[in-house]
Amino acid sequence: MGIIENERAQFMLLAGFIIAIGLVITTVMLNNIIFESNMAGEAGGDSIKYDVVNLMRISGDEIKSAYRNVTNVSAPKNNKITNFSKQMNNFNSNLSQINALHGKGMNVSWDVNNWNKSIYANFTENGTVNGAANWTLIENVKNSTIIVNVSSINSFTFIVNISNATTYWHINFTNPEIRTINNTQIMQNITSAYSIAFINGSTTSGNYTIIGNTTYGKGFTRARDYIINATIILFTSNMRANITIPVSVPW
Repeated sequence: MGIIENERAQFMLLAGFIIAIGLVITTVMLNNIIFESNMAGEAGGDSIKYDVVNLMRISGDEIKSAYRNVTNVSAPKNNKITNFSKQMNNFNSNLSQINALHGKGMNVSWDVNNWNKSIYANFTENGTVNGAANWTLIENVKNSTIIVNVSSINSFTFIVNISNATTYWHINFTNPEIRTINNTQIMQNITSAYSIAFINGSTTSGNYTIIGNTTYGKGFTRARDYIINATIILFTSNMRANITIPVSVPW
C-alpha cells in the first residue's frame, strides 16, 4: 500500500512539473506573439507614414507642374483653370489605380479659389498668413533680376533684403506697387555673393519672380503667385489619413 501511495505521489509531482513547464512555454509563446504583433503594427504604421509623405510630395510637384504648364500659354483664366483640372484629374485617376493594386484607396482634391479670385499669397515662407514672416529665399547669388508685385500691405513696411557678408541693401515697400530690381541696380548697392530675403511678409500679399545664377554657376528661379490647397486622402481596411497642405505655385 505504501508503494502505491509513493507511486501516486511521484506521478502527481511529475504531472505538476509537466504542467509548470507547459505554462512557461505557453507564456513565452504568448509574449513572442505579442511582440511580433507589435512589431508588425509599428512596421505597418511606418509604411503608412511613408505613403502619406510620398503622396504629399508628388501631389505638390504635380500641382506646381500643372500650373506652370497652363500659365505658360496665353489663354483666359477660366481656360487655364479648366486645363489645370484636366491634368490633375488624370494624375488622380492614374495614382488611384496604382494604389488600388496595393490594396489602398486614395484621392487628391484641390482648391483653386485663390487663383480664380486673384487672391495672391502672403510673402511668408509658406505663403500663408501664419508662415515665417522673415525668411531667406536663396543664398550665394551671383546675379539676379527681382520682380515684386505688392497687391496689399498692412501696418509694417515690407522689405526685400539683399545682403552679403559685410553689408545689406533694403528695398522698402509701403504701398501697393510693381517694382523690378535688375542686376545693375543690385550691383550698384552690393557685391556678390549675396542673399535675398523677405522681411515682414505676413502683413503683405502679392506675387514675385526672381531669376538668376548662383556663384556655383547654377541657374535658379524663385516665384510664387498663389496658394493652392490640396487635400490628400489615403485609406486601407484599418486606417484613414486626411491631410490638407498649402502648395505654392508656380514654384
